[in-house]
Amino acid sequence: MMQANEYRKKEATVQGNETTSVEARASPMEGKRKEELPLRQVDLSLKRLKVIPSEVLLETRIQILKLDRNKLRNVSQIGCLKELQILLISKNELNDFPVEIQYLVHLERLELNQNKIEAIPSGIFLNLKALKYLKLNNNRLSDLPKDLSTCSELQYLNLAHNLFTEIPKSILTLMSLRELYVDNNKLQKLPSDLFLSLSLKKFSASYNHLKEPPDEVCAGGLKQIRSYFLQLQGGQAREEKRVKVIFIGTSLAGKTTISRSLSQGKIMPVFEEDRTVGIEISEFQINDFTFFFWDFAGHLEYYVTHHVFITPHALVILVVDLHRYQMDNIQCFIDLVGFWINNLLMRVPDSVVLTVGTHKDLCHPEEVELKSRDIQEKICSMLDEHKASLLHFINNLGERQDCELYLEQAEKLREISNCTINVLPVITIDSNNYNDIENLQHHILNSVRKVELFPNVIKMLPIVYKTVELSIIEVTQSEDSPEHGIMDLDHLLSEILLRNDHSDLDKELLKDILRYLHRIGLIVWYEDIKSLLNTVFLKPSFLITVFKMLVRHDLAKQLERIPAEVLVSERSFKRDVLKWQEMLRSKAMLRLQAIRVLVKHQLENLPLRDTKDLFHDLLGNLREDAKLISLLVHFQICMPVRNIKDLNPRAQEFVPGNPWSVRSSPKEMCYLFPTYLNILMEVTERWGGDHSEDIYVRVYFSPQIPEGFFQRLMVKSCSFYTTHWVGKGNFLLVNNGKPLMIKENNQRADSYLEIRSRRPKKPNDFGPLWDFKLTILSIMEKLCKEWPGLFYYIRTPCRTVGCPDEFEWPDIEGPGSVFDMNKDDFKTCETCCNTVRMELLLPKASSQANNSRVPPSIHITNYGEASIVSH
Repeated sequence: MMQANEYRKKEATVQGNETTSVEARASPMEGKRKEELPLRQVDLSLKRLKVIPSEVLLETRIQILKLDRNKLRNVSQIGCLKELQILLISKNELNDFPVEIQYLVHLERLELNQNKIEAIPSGIFLNLKALKYLKLNNNRLSDLPKDLSTCSELQYLNLAHNLFTEIPKSILTLMSLRELYVDNNKLQKLPSDLFLSLSLKKFSASYNHLKEPPDEVCAGGLKQIRSYFLQLQGGQAREEKRVKVIFIGTSLAGKTTISRSLSQGKIMPVFEEDRTVGIEISEFQINDFTFFFWDFAGHLEYYVTHHVFITPHALVILVVDLHRYQMDNIQCFIDLVGFWINNLLMRVPDSVVLTVGTHKDLCHPEEVELKSRDIQEKICSMLDEHKASLLHFINNLGERQDCELYLEQAEKLREISNCTINVLPVITIDSNNYNDIENLQHHILNSVRKVELFPNVIKMLPIVYKTVELSIIEVTQSEDSPEHGIMDLDHLLSEILLRNDHSDLDKELLKDILRYLHRIGLIVWYEDIKSLLNTVFLKPSFLITVFKMLVRHDLAKQLERIPAEVLVSERSFKRDVLKWQEMLRSKAMLRLQAIRVLVKHQLENLPLRDTKDLFHDLLGNLREDAKLISLLVHFQICMPVRNIKDLNPRAQEFVPGNPWSVRSSPKEMCYLFPTYLNILMEVTERWGGDHSEDIYVRVYFSPQIPEGFFQRLMVKSCSFYTTHWVGKGNFLLVNNGKPLMIKENNQRADSYLEIRSRRPKKPNDFGPLWDFKLTILSIMEKLCKEWPGLFYYIRTPCRTVGCPDEFEWPDIEGPGSVFDMNKDDFKTCETCCNTVRMELLLPKASSQANNSRVPPSIHITNYGEASIVSH
């Protein structure tokens, strides 16, 4: 049986054979008449067609017809092409499903995605017995006809970005189905037969409102979903009402006071020296709802860790100090409110936000009312402006003469514009008045009960999920368990089995349940980090405590406070502290030795029984793969840097294509923390300043570059290219002796990254240069996926000095991509009318164009230890 990906190979094979287009057949040719030419494929993509050319319909031998990225509103008479096997009509303007398709009895692949189809008539699929691949994503479908079940050979079905509220029953009979995609619909429940009766190999249902199975289970993949339904078969499901509440806002706004007062049921004042460092976690019950409170510190130094823990489907409480808020100061609004709303727009664009104004006791009653209204109006105005900006982008792309080149960008913009932050009315409180705290609690409870705001707050879980959760809580609270909650996976399993009769619980089922508990924030288990595969953090709050030992606004002061006995225990001296402080201040680096001393000192200040074992567990014996280091590197909070001064005569022999290990003393290992970077002149000096002949592109972001994004891009990029220099707002990479400068400009209404290189002297050097830039763009694109509400576009400035115009890049992937656009040798600027060589503006479509954006396979064993394998 041919798999779905074989059709991609088949199509590529046909494209590689000699084929004749309609345009070619219209030209006079010697030796053969037009009617005698072999005809297999016709490619009419990107022709701006409104109707199918009549001469195409006369060629009944066509087997592959490409009509994607046109302006077709119907494809009448296409039924006469009875030999068709592959038909692509995606990215057109179809409102109705083409009924003529029912006559294409040999059709194997059909793509109708990214149209405006609302329904499919019955009877269409009765004759399509050979159909194996069907793309219907990005339409307006809410159901499928029953006769789809007759397509017994169907292996691939994409229904993402539609309006389905349930899985059509006809899908459950497709026994050959191997891939199914239903992301971005309105599903609340998935049928068990979909997973227990069919043999799916790939499945995705993200961005729905699932409660059976919950999104957190689906995120674990097919294996976990099947495990979930098998557990449900063995017993009844249990209803869970659990809500994650995230507190955000500037430092000293009152987040921690509110969080602790709500969870403790009484006023819990917090003094300045006791403010949150990192993230504080608590849990409490209101009626039948369980709430997890995550209190995020307001200092920007801590924001670098927020991306690890901010998740969708949470109630976000934005705390604003009314006493500090100034209505006539727009910068004050941006600092206290706008910054946080913008980051929510990018990170969780469909979140629910409750703004809480604190310190109302320090304001006049009229002032409280005016400031509350002003905050509410400015937030709404900000969201309206954001929506209008997105629609403006969409309209601009749609009005372009070459709009077919920008369909993917337009689709991404429409997806973002469909997401809306739900802003609840501002609540004002006096944090020292418990009546106000109770009133806030009442508003929180009423909000989470609204189905339109929290459609999947209720989740259905197998009984074993809850019993294992309760057992883990028992283990955590046991006197025999470590106070820090760090436990080996096998040890945890044995402890759970001791406490309950889980006859069906094995290690694999425990892993499934741990994945779910990890995603809801009850425990932390990073199975994708090799050194942490068998380690479970039963107390996420302690993991935050460890993080904030090294990510905090007063780290330099913490170094000063290290007592002599701790220094001696790590074979360090007072003069070493001075060196560490200078290294942190000037280069944003910490030696491994300094990290060990910092962590050991702060562990000793914690109320724990045995910190010695804990210290060894976190940092090992001067090892670079220690658990704490692995966590920080994994989340791009820091990156390892080696300082090797001399050649090692005992180094192993270098073998091309194999990893080359570089050994050095652990004391020489340093870790760069980009969040502490200052503006370093060394980067600019190494670069030598910008030149007018430089080739550069700009990546613009809307609404802005997310906080911490540039630092993480820096860490990822420097992991690929070991020769580099870094600064606060720029970093310089070197590949094969060629430098590449990446700069950040994050101003309001002008947020962009600039990727700049020297102009090559030889024509053959343009290809590798663009490959270098495309690799960075590829890293950036992958990173952008962590911000679903973030939109970016790429432009190359005109080469004419003083001309403000820029050349917009089309879609990077697929037909009509930047590589298809760049087949000409020259391009003319619409503003200055000057003609520019294309290789100065865009990647050239020649050698391996379609693969040039894919970075080579790079095997990285550690920082500075990499082997590069060319494709």
